[in-house]
Amino acid sequence: MHSLFPHAILFLSWLASIFFFISGLYTRHIIEKTLDTALRLQAVGVEITLKSFLKNLDLDLLKEKKNLFFDLLLNPEWEGVAYIAIYNDEGRIILHSNPELIGRYVGVGSGSPSTKTRQPTHTLPRSFYQDSPLGEKLYIFENSVNLKDKKAILRIGLHILPVEEALLYAKRHIYLDFFLSLLFFFGGSASFFLIRRLYALRRKIEDLERWQFISKTLAHEMKNPLASIKGFAQLSLRRVDDEKTKKAQSLILKEALRLERLLENLSSYTHPKPLKLSFFDLRDLLTEVIETFKLLYPSADLALNCKGEEFNVYSDRDKLKQVLINLFENALQAGSERGVLKVDVDLMAEDKSYIIRIKDYGKGVSRGELKRIWEPFYTTKAKGMGLGLTIVKRLCEELNCKIEIRSKEGAGTEVWLKIPR
Repeated sequence: MHSLFPHAILFLSWLASIFFFISGLYTRHIIEKTLDTALRLQAVGVEITLKSFLKNLDLDLLKEKKNLFFDLLLNPEWEGVAYIAIYNDEGRIILHSNPELIGRYVGVGSGSPSTKTRQPTHTLPRSFYQDSPLGEKLYIFENSVNLKDKKAILRIGLHILPVEEALLYAKRHIYLDFFLSLLFFFGGSASFFLIRRLYALRRKIEDLERWQFISKTLAHEMKNPLASIKGFAQLSLRRVDDEKTKKAQSLILKEALRLERLLENLSSYTHPKPLKLSFFDLRDLLTEVIETFKLLYPSADLALNCKGEEFNVYSDRDKLKQVLINLFENALQAGSERGVLKVDVDLMAEDKSYIIRIKDYGKGVSRGELKRIWEPFYTTKAKGMGLGLTIVKRLCEELNCKIEIRSKEGAGTEVWLKIPR
């Protein structure tokens, strides 16, 4: 049912688009037809008036009254008429509203007088459009006219602008139809893809909720057995003197702690906990984390260098500890790949913040990898889920801390953590 909804939206919008497009075309056709009819009626009205005026005039008399049509068009009632002309069947102008054109020749459909050409009379009356010398589009109507002693052709040129202005509202309706047609077409298409994307996003959210439930259940089921393994490994490590057994117990403890951190990271990613702010000493927290890793990596060189006297901070101790554990774990793993288990740790005090610098001696990170290190599940290691730095980034945002990673291939990596006081 849901899958049919976006297709129904697309179909209806395209149907509306086609309707408005056809409506626009039909309206345009009606306007063109109305314009032509209105101009023809106007031209016929002018023709009737002129014929009644000319029926008692002969050719010689017309030649004497060269300014007849010119004077006629000066009347405001003839404002819509561009010009009037009478020419014989050879195309020679007998009378024109522009007296200078009398005696010249015209061609059917031409915009200006031309060379001598015989005009066919069997197609009369006729109408067409032509462009004036000034670039204006004119409506031309021609019909035969009977003078007292001879037949001729009457040509009436009309301005189409006044009629077009009268039809302006209808033209706006055409533009509206075409606009609505495009709106429904593109709007419907965009809505179709948007709704499909929303449905896909909804499915992803449902999948994420299922994975959240699975991860929560998994973490809960593994927490107690893991705590037992870790506790017994720590106890056994203190009581055993045999180096071979001690090494095995240390490996068990290390893997148990790694699994514990993995579960903590997974839980933090899927079920973030609210902040629990308190005052604590940042140096004590760093020392605690370093001692833990010295237990896990007995041969590691972990040195804390403090520059300052007081390092009291108001933050969430557990979340900051999780950040440091992930950063130390990454630093030691990077160094172990090159056989250099050494990490430099600097703690510095500034006016409004504390700076922690963690420097490893691993192989470093390329520029391409550096751009992706914050992405979830992105990792270059054989072990791990690739959530460590993603969790670090999120926790830093929650704690209002700034983190920067500087790395160069072959020269190791530095992490700069800025913690507000």
